Amino acid sequence: MTHDTLNMQPLAEEATRLIKALAHPERLMICCQLRDGELSVGAIEAMLDIAQPRLSRELGKLRTDGIISARRESRSMIYHLKDSRIRAIVDTLCDVMLNG
Repeated sequence: MTHDTLNMQPLAEEATRLIKALAHPERLMICCQLRDGELSVGAIEAMLDIAQPRLSRELGKLRTDGIISARRESRSMIYHLKDSRIRAIVDTLCDVMLNG
């Protein structure tokens, strides 16, 4: 292995983890909605018509996998994509879905 290959190994492992987390239709759709900014649980539920229990489960999985973060605003949880690298991956996947 070259030096570059050794440096890439942990990055490849992280990318694989992120791709696995996004490899679910509802989780990917949630992330596509979050590309443009923060959304409340209620807004995501209304946009995607995902029942609250399932939505909570998928949001929890995305948080555990480091894809999204949340903050509390009054009694609502507000979600957003965690960082620009994740946004770039999600942008690419959503663009492929929408534009072929």
